[in-house]
Amino acid sequence: MKKRAFVAIFAIIFAQIVFSATLQDFAYSFLREQKVPENHARVLAKTLEEEAAKVPDVIDPLFMLAFGLSETDFMNVFGDSGKAVGYFQLHEDAVFYVANFYDDVKEFKKQHRNHVDLIQYPDWQLKIAYRYIYLTLKNVHNWDIIKAVSSYNGRSTKYNEYIIKFFQNYTLVVQKYLDFTNNSSTKSKK
Repeated sequence: MKKRAFVAIFAIIFAQIVFSATLQDFAYSFLREQKVPENHARVLAKTLEEEAAKVPDVIDPLFMLAFGLSETDFMNVFGDSGKAVGYFQLHEDAVFYVANFYDDVKEFKKQHRNHVDLIQYPDWQLKIAYRYIYLTLKNVHNWDIIKAVSSYNGRSTKYNEYIIKFFQNYTLVVQKYLDFTNNSSTKSKK
């Protein structure tokens, strides 16, 4: 019995390690394909892997790539008349909300009081966006992923154009991930 438990635990840990390496490699490749500058693609891919290990599994890390596509087509820009910042179009109230739950975000906000400074930190943009969607899913929308995705874009209705756009982008990301992993496994067998 102990041997089976050990094998099961080892298999889970091994799968997580393989997924992490694959996730970071895929994210980097995907981001470069979206014309994200290399230095930003590298830091975003690494941060996605790190956050995937921290944020509970209820949020698929590939969701974050779909959010980047849906919000800005992965352009590091200002939106909503300068109120929304970066790849994930973060508003300052979202940053404050996340800072209430995460000390590292609170510390980041103390050091960078001017919200527009966030444009220079793609890793923090991703950390905050990832944690924000998790927190709103859990604390605001009672685990209703459709409402959480919709409200991320400031929508009050559950079903709308943004939901369609988001899930089309998510489908695209998942397809590209499957293609990437299939191509990677084919190359490793040769």
